[in-house]
Amino acid sequence: MSVQNVFKFPHLVVLWISQLFSAIGDHLYVVAITWIAIQELGSSAAYVIGSGTFSSLFFGLLGGVYADRWNRFNIMIGTDLLRALFVALIPLIELVSEIHIWHLVLISVAVSGLGTFFNPSLQSSLPSLCKDPRLLQQTNALMDTTHRLARIFGPGLTGVFLLFLPLPHFFSLDSFTFVVSAIALTFIRKSFMKTRYIQSNPSQKRQTPLKDLTQAYHLLHNHKLLVWALISLGLVNLCWGAVYMVGVPLFTEKVLKESVAAFGLIGGAYGVGNIVSLFVVGNIKRNMIYMYIGHLILGVGFIVIASADTLWVALLGAVIAAFGSPMGDILLLTMIQTDFPETHIGKIYSFRALIGGLGLSLGTFLASFFYQLLPISVVMFIFSAIIIGVGLTGIIFLKRINLKPVFHLSK
Repeated sequence: MSVQNVFKFPHLVVLWISQLFSAIGDHLYVVAITWIAIQELGSSAAYVIGSGTFSSLFFGLLGGVYADRWNRFNIMIGTDLLRALFVALIPLIELVSEIHIWHLVLISVAVSGLGTFFNPSLQSSLPSLCKDPRLLQQTNALMDTTHRLARIFGPGLTGVFLLFLPLPHFFSLDSFTFVVSAIALTFIRKSFMKTRYIQSNPSQKRQTPLKDLTQAYHLLHNHKLLVWALISLGLVNLCWGAVYMVGVPLFTEKVLKESVAAFGLIGGAYGVGNIVSLFVVGNIKRNMIYMYIGHLILGVGFIVIASADTLWVALLGAVIAAFGSPMGDILLLTMIQTDFPETHIGKIYSFRALIGGLGLSLGTFLASFFYQLLPISVVMFIFSAIIIGVGLTGIIFLKRINLKPVFHLSK
C-alpha cells in the first residue's frame, strides 16, 4: 500500500493538515525565541534553548506514563490549549511591559514539557485511528512529513512574516496554530471515540509511575531487536547533532566561505531529501535491515558534505544524507506501535524519545569540544564514519544472532 492511500481517510487528512500547521508554527516559535534570546544574552542564549531540551528530557518518561493511563484525546486537546496559552503570554507581556529572559525560559520549559505529553498520546493513537493495520507505516511516514515540510517552508515563511509582523508576534502565530490543532482534533472526535482507550483497573490506577515504567522497561528489555535499534538511534543522534547541527553551519561559513543564506539552502535540500525518502519508506517492507541501510546512506551523505569544495556538492550531500535519515525513524516507530500492548505504547515511545534526545544533546556538547581541537572536515568525517559503523554493525548483528528482522502487527 502507498502513502497516498492514507488520503482516503478524511480523519487522518484532517489530523495531518492540523499537525502541519502546528509544525510550521513551531518553526516560527523556535526562530523567535532563539533570536530574542541571542539579542538579550549573546552566546549565553544557549541557556534558554537548553532549558527546553532539559524540560523534554525531564518530563519525557512521565508523559509516556500518562499517555497510557489517561484518555489520549483529552491529553492532546488539553496540551494544545495550554501551549497556546503559554506561547501567547509573550506578545501579551510585550504590550504591558518588557520581555525578560526568565519569561523566555518559563515558556521554553512549559512548551517543551507539554510536548512530551502530546507526542506519545498522538503516536499511541495512530494504530487505532488507522482503519487498516497495513496502512500504519504509511500513516507514520505521512505524519513525519509535517516537521520535515516545516523545515523546508519555514525559512521562506519567516522572511515573509518579518516584512509585516514584529518578531514577538511569531509567538501569536504559533499560539494560533495550537488552537487550530485543538479545533481539528475536535472535528475528528468521533474517530477517537472509536479507539480503544485503556481503562485501568483499580490496582493499576494505584500503581506509581515508577512501577509503570518498570513494567515497560521489562517489555523493552525482552525485545532484542528494539533494544539494539534504540542503542543505534542514540549513537546516530549523537553523531547527527555533531555533524548537522554544529558541523554543517561551521563548514558552510569557515570552509565554503558562504553566507547564512547558503546554510538555509543546505537545510532546504536536507528537507527535500527527507520528503522524498518518506514516500519511499512508506512503501517498503517492515524489515529493520532498512534502518541500518538508512544509517549507511546518512553517513555517506555527511561525508560528501565534509568533502565538498562547492555549495552544489554540499547540497547533493545534504539530499543523500536526508534520504537515509527517516528510514530508521519510521520503521522504529511502527515497530513500537505494533509489537507492544496498547497499554505500553506511550511509555515505550517515551523511552525512544529519551534515548534519542540524550544522544542529540551529548552530540552537540561533544562537538563544541572536538571542533576546537581538530579541523572541521576531520571532525565531520569522524562522526560520519561512526554512523556508517553503526549501520554495518546493525546489519552484522541481525545476521549473527539469526534474529528475524521483520516485525508485524502482533496484537
